[in-house]
Amino acid sequence: MTQTIFFSLIAMGLFTIGLYVLLVEAHLLRKIMAFNIMGSSVFLLLIGLAARYPLAIDLLPYAMVLIGMVIMVSFTALALMLARRIYRETGQMCLPDSNTETGESL
Repeated sequence: MTQTIFFSLIAMGLFTIGLYVLLVEAHLLRKIMAFNIMGSSVFLLLIGLAARYPLAIDLLPYAMVLIGMVIMVSFTALALMLARRIYRETGQMCLPDSNTETGESL
């Protein structure tokens, strides 16, 4: 098994786990962590594909991963701020139903 196939299989497994948690869990912090795991698996796949040919270095995947990490940190900060706001408004870390008891929206 080559290094590229190994990294690809690990990335697929991490992405599948993240997608499962994203769809099943209702807790907001777990959803944010699942999205981060999915993003990290994509980064792992890009780095694994960039390391296919050790003699010829392709810098484009490395640049994409670097930019993706910056975007992922920004998304995580925004998502945590929104989760904190939802917790402050509702007192829960789970998303409320679309029809609340008072009929008010967030």
